[in-house]
Amino acid sequence: MIAFARAAFRAYLSSPYRVFEAGWPGWNGHGAGFDQALQYGGDDMAGDASKGLWVTLVSGFLAIAGIGAKGVADIYLERARLDSQLIIGALGSPSVESRQETLRLLVDARLIASEGTRQGLKQYFEGDAPREPPQVTSFIQSGERVSLTPRNPSNADRTDIDLFVCGSASTSPVAERLVQDVHLTLADSGRYGRITLKVWDGSLYEELSESELKGTATLIYDAGHGEEGELEGLRGLLEPVSALPPLRTVANAGRSTPWLLSLVVCPE
Repeated sequence: MIAFARAAFRAYLSSPYRVFEAGWPGWNGHGAGFDQALQYGGDDMAGDASKGLWVTLVSGFLAIAGIGAKGVADIYLERARLDSQLIIGALGSPSVESRQETLRLLVDARLIASEGTRQGLKQYFEGDAPREPPQVTSFIQSGERVSLTPRNPSNADRTDIDLFVCGSASTSPVAERLVQDVHLTLADSGRYGRITLKVWDGSLYEELSESELKGTATLIYDAGHGEEGELEGLRGLLEPVSALPPLRTVANAGRSTPWLLSLVVCPE
C-alpha cells in the first residue's frame, strides 16, 4: 500500500493541477514531505483504520491528478473533499489516543491542505488538556467490498448488481438506511444475482466524479449489451423506494462489465 501511495502521489505531483502547498516538511518538489509522512506513521500505519486512510489518500491524489481541464473549481472541490474524507477516516478508530495521533499525523505532515482546518484540529492533540476528538464511524470503508447477496446456484444466471454509495455519504445514517432499503427491494424481487456494496471514491471508478453524482441515484450499464433491456424494469422497481434521489441512467464509459449493472446512490 505504501509503495502504491508513493506512486499515486508522484502521479499527483506530475499534474499541473496539484493544490497541495509547497511548504510541506522536507518538500523538494518530488514528494519528500510525503515520504516523511510515511516514515512518521511507522508501525502505526499497519492497522485497518490506517489502511483506509491511505486508500483515501491514494484515491484522492489520483482524482485530483486526473481532473485535467475540468476547471479550477472542480480541483479545489475535490481537494476539499479529500480533506473531509481524511478527517472522517482519522475519527473512525474506537481509541481516543489513535484518533488523536492520526489527526496529529494529518496536521504535522500537512496532508490537510487548509491552514485554518489544520489549526482547528490542533485543539484535539495539543496543550495540557486537549479535547477528545469525536468518533465518526462509516458503515463501509473506502476500498471495501461487502457481499449483501452472495452468488449461489439459484441466482448464478441472473444479472449482478454493484451497489455503490458515494464516499462523502459513507458515514451518513440516512445513506445507510437508503442502501438497506435498496438492497431489500432488489433482493426481494428475485430478479438479480450477486449484490455487492462498495464505495464510489475518487478515481477508483472512471465514469463520473462524485460532484457529478451528488443528489442522484445513477444506473450505469453497458450500452448494446443484454442487461440494457433490464433498465426499465429496474427503474420501476426502485422508484417507490423512500428517500431515493432522482434516478438516471448513464452508459458505461469505462471497462466493459457484461451482465453487471451498477447503481450509485449519492444523497445530498
